[in-house]
Amino acid sequence: MGTTPARKIHYAWFILIACIGFYALPIGIIGNTAGIFVAPVMQAYGWSQTDALMYRTIQPLVAAIFTPIAGRLMAKYDPRWLLTFAVALFGVTSIWSSFGDLLWIWNVYGVAYGISSAFFMYLAVPTLVNSWFKRDTGLVLGLSAAALSITAAIASPVGNMLIVAYGWQVARLIMSSVMTVLSLVLTVVFTRKNPESMGLLPYGTDEQSASGVDEPQGEEAGATLRQAMRSPALYILILISGLIVMAAAFFQQIPAFASMGSLGAAAGALAVTIVMIGGTAAKFVLGWLCDHVGMTGTGVTAMLCGALGIFLAFIAGSNVALFYVGMAIFGFGYAALTVINPMLARESFGIRNYPQIYSWVSTSIFLFTAVSFMVYAQIYDRTGSYDMCFMLVIGIYLLCAILIPIMLKIAKRSWRAE
Repeated sequence: MGTTPARKIHYAWFILIACIGFYALPIGIIGNTAGIFVAPVMQAYGWSQTDALMYRTIQPLVAAIFTPIAGRLMAKYDPRWLLTFAVALFGVTSIWSSFGDLLWIWNVYGVAYGISSAFFMYLAVPTLVNSWFKRDTGLVLGLSAAALSITAAIASPVGNMLIVAYGWQVARLIMSSVMTVLSLVLTVVFTRKNPESMGLLPYGTDEQSASGVDEPQGEEAGATLRQAMRSPALYILILISGLIVMAAAFFQQIPAFASMGSLGAAAGALAVTIVMIGGTAAKFVLGWLCDHVGMTGTGVTAMLCGALGIFLAFIAGSNVALFYVGMAIFGFGYAALTVINPMLARESFGIRNYPQIYSWVSTSIFLFTAVSFMVYAQIYDRTGSYDMCFMLVIGIYLLCAILIPIMLKIAKRSWRAE
């Protein structure tokens, strides 16, 4: 009796490990835990929050400038070495920032962070996943995003414990060093440009060929870049996407808010973990809703969850349980950044010229990120309170809940009518 030979694991799945290396680990361990260092740094050097967060304003501005350059380099050269350079630059300067007792050190770190994130924050994962996967693309993108959330959920309380035990400088040095080593190893070992470079076909090609089913023609429909540029829907989408990232960026203020109030630093650090866990679950839930309910209902639901979550955290006072519930619900609004934004673009303009159209949205995300940190810092520095920040975020989510159905209707009436 014959035996069926074991199927070899397609190398595409090792690309997922590479994505975890150059994307989930740097952003999860260092990028998304930046909030736990704000209060200790301010207290150590007597800096204002505007000073302490200036590097977070510099980073997205630099990234917005370098993203088109990174795109051209990724297309022309081997992303394995480009991403290795990006991770090394980010890791080394992050380690250097642990000795940052002068503002210019942090600002230079912000420049390096911006250059490196232009490669690995929004560009590299979809570029490699789309090259290596003919099917299950959405699943792999979701897994990459979930890995980032889980990494941050673990790193935040660990980082807070290290800060309490050894101080912020030792804590940042340990976290940055671990991140740099792990990220470099996974990036160098597993990143490959495309299947052709290894004599392979993209994952899922055999299954589609065997079934005799081609890609649905409807998926090839979409607006041209010129049609999108003439549609008011694109500019409303750019505004919505920017506002969503501005609201999502507020979670970086949560540790400082908690540590300076009755909740305490430990509650603030755990809140980041709760947002990450809630956001991880929300990415799968929102993805399912997009497929079965539609973008209007899903988008509005995500925005209302974001507003409700922030409202509950705002009124929680010293009620830690209510604060945590609010953070969990806010996770759905936070997840909108990686699920709702790209899905709104696809629903509005199709995938015919999706990369070119979404590049405009990506630029707005970086720019609004830069603005958000300064806005929150200025509000706190001028008022001595986070109250206005909470109200601003609630207002942003409610405004987006109104704009999403309007934008989708305009998109249907514009280029699709041509």
